[in-house]
Amino acid sequence: MRDYLLYCTYCSSYTLLHSYDKDSGSFLGEYSLLHNNYTRDPIVLNKFLLAHLGHTIRTIPSKTDDYRHIICNASHFLEDDIDKYVEESQQRAKFKERDRKSEREIGQVQLYLVEHLLTHELQNLSLARASTPAEGQVFLGKELGFKQALDLVRRVKNDKQLS
Repeated sequence: MRDYLLYCTYCSSYTLLHSYDKDSGSFLGEYSLLHNNYTRDPIVLNKFLLAHLGHTIRTIPSKTDDYRHIICNASHFLEDDIDKYVEESQQRAKFKERDRKSEREIGQVQLYLVEHLLTHELQNLSLARASTPAEGQVFLGKELGFKQALDLVRRVKNDKQLS
């Protein structure tokens, strides 16, 4: 796997992009030894690009002489703040996961509500009496529809992949 860095020739400063993650469509970002993790978001890259607006910026692949020379001799952009950015990135990931779980739980509550409402409607429909044979057919069709809807809601509720 190949790593990359961006190098500003004007300021002799660089930021590490590390490898490209095809699944997320982005670079892993800067790495923190303290947190043993990457930023996994473009915050440092964006700050680097804004700080070097109008400058000549080169993308340098790893395993080259230029890469080794830049790592050894150039200044590392925001080097002292990388731990902070990785920590913030981890917090955002935790919040995102918590929000996802909350949305899932809200969806499960909504399913229980729909199931209850369908059951209630089905009970009310079974108590209703038709005054004509045509109205009886309508009630029969409604009952069948409610039963199918209720069955579908129960299948979704019981599907382990969805819950």
